[in-house]
Amino acid sequence: MRIFTLRLGQFAICALFATILFRYILSLCIGMNSWTMSILCSIVYFCSMFLCGWLFGKKDSVDNGIHDIGFRFHAVTYILCISMSYLAYHIGWNTENLNSITITAITWGIVLFVHFILFLIEQRKTIKGYVKDDIFE
Repeated sequence: MRIFTLRLGQFAICALFATILFRYILSLCIGMNSWTMSILCSIVYFCSMFLCGWLFGKKDSVDNGIHDIGFRFHAVTYILCISMSYLAYHIGWNTENLNSITITAITWGIVLFVHFILFLIEQRKTIKGYVKDDIFE
């Protein structure tokens, strides 16, 4: 199974730009003490990232026949978002404090680990990432 694909790379680039834009807008909202806009911005970011991952994941599944229940996209999102959070903190943007970022990283890391376990369980139903039913029809 190929781990890094064209669609995953395209998703990573899209996610990187979306995350940078989100962090910048979030910094402005927090600087203005606009909690309503901060929450709205976070919801829009979550929905856009989910939709982006869904679309690129579907295309990846069709193009490459990979059956991985979205774990690779989840892992890329985790790495990008957490690293951008730490970077935004060290740049000095008005984002969360370091303790909040660390708690988010640990909590999300636990969810990612559960997703990894589900990924491994699902991989038992495949041969090198391809669904057994598709191979033996």
